[in-house]
Amino acid sequence: MKMLEQMFQKTFVRDAHGRSAAWDGALGGMDILSTGLVAGTQVATEHGWRNVEALQQGDQVLTFDAGLQTLRSMSRSWSFANHGSTPMRHWPLFVPAGVLGNDAAMTLLPEQSVMVESDLGEAMFDDPFVLIPALALDGYRGIERRNPHRPIEVVVLHFETEQLVFANVGVLFHCPADCHTTILGMLDAAAAPGYEVLSFDVARMVVNAMIDEDNLDAAWMRAQQQEVRYAI
Repeated sequence: MKMLEQMFQKTFVRDAHGRSAAWDGALGGMDILSTGLVAGTQVATEHGWRNVEALQQGDQVLTFDAGLQTLRSMSRSWSFANHGSTPMRHWPLFVPAGVLGNDAAMTLLPEQSVMVESDLGEAMFDDPFVLIPALALDGYRGIERRNPHRPIEVVVLHFETEQLVFANVGVLFHCPADCHTTILGMLDAAAAPGYEVLSFDVARMVVNAMIDEDNLDAAWMRAQQQEVRYAI
């Protein structure tokens, strides 16, 4: 599979937790994390599926393009401590089981990048697999934003180079490189080719096309069922 270098170029400015300033207010000092893996999310490792919060530096994690990779560092934080006043745009997303290949319902932070497969993505970028911010999935197959009623533990995994990791069986999450602590590392990361995340507007266009595809499939199934009934 081709790497995602043909996507629209999008540069995110990230802080030490891997958060970007692409979302209004994300870096405004609020007690909110917009990217990372929620505690309880299971990640594929050399020893099988493990909860992300149980991982440790040095563990071997299975990645999409590079096989097993060493976990260089982890960032741990609690988000939504002031859940009663969290603006809706920062609410996490509830994902029903099976929607993204996940074997159980899960929670996504709005700015966490996830990979989806789309016919429109293939038409636009010559690759059906595209990385999009999770918030763009709002409304797709029952995915919805939900007001957090308790603090959520968030873990960001860092590797030597940015990677896509397997989570909850079939979901692919983007994880940043362990380069944010030194200026040299940041310069090296900027020069190296990597995964590109679609802007929200383009990602939403892709998701709307996915919704349209589902609606067309459902209409075709209804038509087939009617033909069967009339034939009896």
